[in-house]
Parts: sequence; structure tokens; C-alpha cells
Amino acid sequence: MIEAIRIKKTASYGDEQQSLTELSKHNFIYGANGTGKTTITKVINDEAAFTECSVDWQGGTPLETCVYNCDFVDQNFNQSPELKGIFTLGEKDVDTIAEIDAAKKEIDDLRDDYAQLKSTLNGDDSNGGKVGELQGLETLFEQQCWKLKQKYDAKFLDAFAGSSLNISRTKKRFSC
Repeated sequence: MIEAIRIKKTASYGDEQQSLTELSKHNFIYGANGTGKTTITKVINDEAAFTECSVDWQGGTPLETCVYNCDFVDQNFNQSPELKGIFTLGEKDVDTIAEIDAAKKEIDDLRDDYAQLKSTLNGDDSNGGKVGELQGLETLFEQQCWKLKQKYDAKFLDAFAGSSLNISRTKKRFSC
């Protein structure tokens, strides 16, 4: 059983130590919002986390505690946003739902990345982007090759003499 709780410099408690003494087996703590009720439960639940606070146990031996406060609710009860009115119970279930939520966020992020990459590849109007840029470069390359072919046609004319292919008269598009 808890004999006394001493709290200071924590949440709504100031520098002057406040003490709850003459406690019984069952205690009812009430007060307005922001007056420190939840802080008392947090100190009882995890005294080591509060260096300026202490819990005095009968006989000096701490007992196992189970504190029902907002932290307990967050750790053990979780309402699924997809299934209205359906609750899961237990910290393991809350962890599983958190993993599912994280996986869904990862999927959403991947979809966003995919859309961005698709836009980069095809452009916003599906006619540009890197694909359009590549087509433009291929056209420019082919035009430059055709100009070089035409520039050196006369020098290669004798190489094709007697062949059915006459380079100077061909109208086909030259491809390198």
C-alpha cells in the first residue's frame, strides 16, 4: 500500500513539494482539469521517471501497480478509424495497428513517388518529360547524321558504283 506521494517540479506542480499522506487502500482523487491528477498517476506508475518525486510504500517494498489513466488507454485501447465502433484491446494490438498505419503511410509515399517519377518521365501532359526529351535528341541526332551523310556523299559515290544503291539519289532517311 502507498503511504505517501511527494511531488514537485513536475507538470502543474511547482518548486515547493506537495504531499499526499494518510492514504488508505483505496483513494479517490478528483479536481479540475490541469490540477495534477494525471501527474499523480504517472508518478505512481513510473516513479523512476520523475526525479523530483517519490512514492513511499508501506514496509518500503513497492507493489506492482496498474494505473488507469490516459497513458493506459492509449497503450491498451485503440479505436480503429476504418471500423467505427470496433475497439481492439491490448498493447500488442495497438502496436499492430500502428504498424499497419505506418505501412499504409509508406504505400501512400510510394504512390506519390511513383506519380512524381511518372510525371518526370512523361511530362505533366504525357507528351513531354524525359521521353519527349529523348525523342527530340534522337531526331536531332538523325538530322546531324543525315547532314554528315550528305556532306560526304561525293566521296563515297565511287564506293557504291555498280551497286543497285545509289547514295546521291536516295531519298530514304539515313539512320546511323
